Amino acid sequence: MDLLLIGLSRFARRRVLPAASATAGITTIDIASAHADPASLPPLEKPGRLHRDWRTALDTARPGLVYVSLANSDHAAAVRHALNAGHHVVVDKPALPDTDTARELVALARSRSLVLAEAVCYSFHPMFAEARAIAEHSGGALTKAVAVFTPPVPRDDFRFDRARGGGAFADTGPYLASLGRVLWQAEPERLDVLVTERTDDGLETAYSVLASYPGGRTAVGHFGFTTVYQNTLRLLGESCAIDFERPFSLPPDLTSALRVQTRTSSTSTGPNRPTACGCSSPGSWKPPAADRASSTTP
Repeated sequence: MDLLLIGLSRFARRRVLPAASATAGITTIDIASAHADPASLPPLEKPGRLHRDWRTALDTARPGLVYVSLANSDHAAAVRHALNAGHHVVVDKPALPDTDTARELVALARSRSLVLAEAVCYSFHPMFAEARAIAEHSGGALTKAVAVFTPPVPRDDFRFDRARGGGAFADTGPYLASLGRVLWQAEPERLDVLVTERTDDGLETAYSVLASYPGGRTAVGHFGFTTVYQNTLRLLGESCAIDFERPFSLPPDLTSALRVQTRTSSTSTGPNRPTACGCSSPGSWKPPAADRASSTTP
């Protein structure tokens, strides 16, 4: 399948292009960017054509897969054009600007038997399966979540620009909105949000949130651009607590670890390698025997 990358954002350069190059099902990578030239492109293993105009690229490309990595305000137009041209579409978060547009374009994709997906990928990391397995082995469910995600965003970035679809809700809201589905396959029953900082023209740049889910489950968090970089998630249950390293945007070359505390033990484990606690794959974690027999809490 051919891939057409629309937009050459920092994220597209760091993540999308390397992933596409490593994907066996992608045979050719075309790029549509008004600002790129051949000399500025990173090395590509499957180079295709460089287009200046994404509309022309969509109209002339064979039906395949399109990845949209433009400013947020341009997503809807590019997605609509790509679907009408017969392409499957993956689009950077936030995929679309509002509910009405989302319903329209999902209906369009379904009517043409095409894929339309928002690129919120953190839930596929094996650390989440590992956390669920740890909770099951510890004898209880994880019912509370505490999340902090404050990515570094330069002041000249479009995410500080209302006209280009900026704002902390648009940039980090997809993580908040998906967290309950990832952890509990549930939507919130109630959501309370406090905007803590805004730009001079009123664009929100930081907010805190409290979300309640069925069965007494809750998530609290802080998101935005205005503090030092934090990327953390702590899950709490009756029998254990689990801390994640960089859960929302883990680089592909970085090995993550989970810090686990039960009533009688505290240890760390990585989902992709054996560790002192004996864990080498999701579902295999158990506290060390000496810790299980201990009556003290660290």
